[in-house]
Amino acid sequence: MQRSPEKFHGIISGNTIANYIYSYRHPDDVADYIADLDLAISGNFSEIVDPDYGGGMGNYWFAQITPTHFELWQEGHEKTIIPLNDWKEILLAWKECLEYNE
Repeated sequence: MQRSPEKFHGIISGNTIANYIYSYRHPDDVADYIADLDLAISGNFSEIVDPDYGGGMGNYWFAQITPTHFELWQEGHEKTIIPLNDWKEILLAWKECLEYNE
């Protein structure tokens, strides 16, 4: 993510994580995602209604919250596994960028 003192400039393309989170363009959607992460982090994974965060994204994206980590991959590409707390920090930074640009 790039941001100058004047405004948010967007995502640097070519990074799997950046390409994925770019589809979440409203801070409220990111907040809902973070709420599910908080459930998993606090040991309440079973309370997440749907841990699948890849559905409906096209381009053969697969993404899911597990009890211990977040998994992200595209068909034909290597899977990225990220600890839940690290994924939460990434999403918090993305949410901040979206709010800054509103």
